[in-house]
Amino acid sequence: MTMLANGKEDYTQYDISHFSDEELLSAMKNIQNQMEEAVQQGESLTSEYMVQLSQQLDTYVLIAQIRRMRCVN
Repeated sequence: MTMLANGKEDYTQYDISHFSDEELLSAMKNIQNQMEEAVQQGESLTSEYMVQLSQQLDTYVLIAQIRRMRCVN
């Protein structure tokens, strides 16, 4: 994740709100596959790479949850 001049993280690089549901699901599966591959290669769950992947996945899950809540209402 990139940092802004004020020291805060730049979340705009993960602007995925324009993804269709299928694209969102595909991206989530891709991140999951990357995480599984990294673990198989001995990557620690607390490594910077795994934390970064986890943060990306969290962002995607949040958008999916928001979409679901909007459909229910």
